[in-house]
Amino acid sequence: MIDSRYYQANPLIYLGDFTLSMTGFVVAFIFCLRTSGLVFALCFVVSCVCLYRAGTFVHELTHQYRSGQLNWFHRLWNLTAGAIFMAPAVRFFDPHQIHHKVGTFATRQDPQYLLLRTDWKLAALMLLVGPFVMPIACLFFVLAASLGEKVDIEGRIDRYLTRKKGAAAGSALPAQYKREMTLYSRYYLVVIAVYVWLWPETIPLLYAVQVGVWWLGILRIPLEHEMREYREQTDARDHVIDSFTVESPFAEILQPLSLRLHTAHHMYPGVPYHNLPALHAELKRTNPEYRKSMVPFLNLVLGPRRIASD
Repeated sequence: MIDSRYYQANPLIYLGDFTLSMTGFVVAFIFCLRTSGLVFALCFVVSCVCLYRAGTFVHELTHQYRSGQLNWFHRLWNLTAGAIFMAPAVRFFDPHQIHHKVGTFATRQDPQYLLLRTDWKLAALMLLVGPFVMPIACLFFVLAASLGEKVDIEGRIDRYLTRKKGAAAGSALPAQYKREMTLYSRYYLVVIAVYVWLWPETIPLLYAVQVGVWWLGILRIPLEHEMREYREQTDARDHVIDSFTVESPFAEILQPLSLRLHTAHHMYPGVPYHNLPALHAELKRTNPEYRKSMVPFLNLVLGPRRIASD
């Protein structure tokens, strides 16, 4: 057990961080339209990194949504970043909650545990094709969801993919989220239509930024878990021994918010990201097994090698 103060979210931190991220994206995006050469390249990278960080707040919403502490932030994210990604936050909720569930984590039933360290065909597909396909796939799901709650295209795709790979695909949307998905999808279509009408010449750049964001997200995936093979069954301890913790602030680009201190996050997923550094320090001081999850960022990229506990 940990002190209950760790679970207290600070709305001002969320608002400030998210606002800075979105502002950085917008400013860098505008500079991309007005510059060229090296300055353009720099602004493009900044635009991708800032939008990626803003998008990662959906991960926070997944764990904070039911607590009721950030209901307003849930709406803010959906109306802003969600419109750019064309994906309401609820689409991420169920697959990620399954990923954290004791018993399904790191098994074939975990839709977010991909064997990217051993399945090179899957890794190549995800890295080389995935970033280009995902913006189009999100638009497709928005169009499908805008047709109404009874049009269960996501469920059909989930059942098909589940049959093909023999494991959970995670694309089906739970019934309690379908109305929200429909409403936001219709709003997104209006936003897209207005954008295309007013700034059609910027569509290729926006698509390129989205591809860059998805590429960063895919690069991040194998930095958090072993992802070498599926387990038959798992328990709470497996969340510790199969997760990595990175202390280096340089990892913040690929692993923003609660993704960098990933072991602490899996042990206590309800802790807001801004409280994780303090929790990490406590666990590092008191938990020898937790210390074994710590991996230098470069070693993690080259191949996970854990730090031996004292």
